[in-house]
Amino acid sequence: MKETHLKGRLQAIALTACAAAMIWACRETAAEAKTAAGLCLTVMIPSLYAFTVLSKLMISTNTYKLIGRPFSWISRYILRMPAEFFLISQFAGYPIGASLISQMETEGKITPKQAEEMLCFCIAPGPAYISAVAVAVAPDIAGMSGYIFLAVAGANLLGVLLTSFTRKIPPRSEEKAEVTFSASLFTESVRAGAESMAMICGMIIFMAAVMGILGKLRAFGAVSALLSRAIKYPPAQIYPFVRSFLEISNLTRIFGDVTVTIPMAAAMLSFGGICVHLQIMSVCR
Repeated sequence: MKETHLKGRLQAIALTACAAAMIWACRETAAEAKTAAGLCLTVMIPSLYAFTVLSKLMISTNTYKLIGRPFSWISRYILRMPAEFFLISQFAGYPIGASLISQMETEGKITPKQAEEMLCFCIAPGPAYISAVAVAVAPDIAGMSGYIFLAVAGANLLGVLLTSFTRKIPPRSEEKAEVTFSASLFTESVRAGAESMAMICGMIIFMAAVMGILGKLRAFGAVSALLSRAIKYPPAQIYPFVRSFLEISNLTRIFGDVTVTIPMAAAMLSFGGICVHLQIMSVCR
């Protein structure tokens, strides 16, 4: 009881301190939130919304079950996991793979331990978001989004292969994939897609406000300078990647040496940023 009471007090103090810090750095938080809102309107929603609706429609109509059928033998005996979950997570974007895994665990098809393991390599930004980042990182070079996508998906595939021996061969599914489509499913997918984008953009804008506080404290500059001395690279080029550790959409602000920024962008996209992990935690409860 005392530990619970102490924990509650600490949380209250932390929230109060955060509110006071936002008042102290009100100009910085407002500027960051304004920039993040513009990013959502000009980059995030145009590049992700339609793909999010399509992904949700594929799930609600059971189309996703057909996607993995051609790879069923490979998925059972080599990957030892449902192929459709891995494939959809790579193409649909960060929250979708986590949502499918959570649903599978809730239905008792996999254990919580298996669900946690699958989250390690069923998380990816998706080609639509990668294209938006690639255009920002290397606007004059065609095909960069394809290279970044292959790097991110390849890393996840390697994770699946290296951990396959720890999983049992899943039983063959006798369930038939009956695809159903209706106007109500379409409108529901549009509504669910809008809710997902509202959550994503809301998290981005709130995280931007928090980053405004850190910016006024000059925390990003200090970390960039520290990393610059360690890896011998200009702090100005490291700065956006430090910000991306908290919120991945900051990658769209990167301009620089393509030979350096493309590998670093792929690495950061594989991680996803703290904001994405909070979204995944929310989806998986």
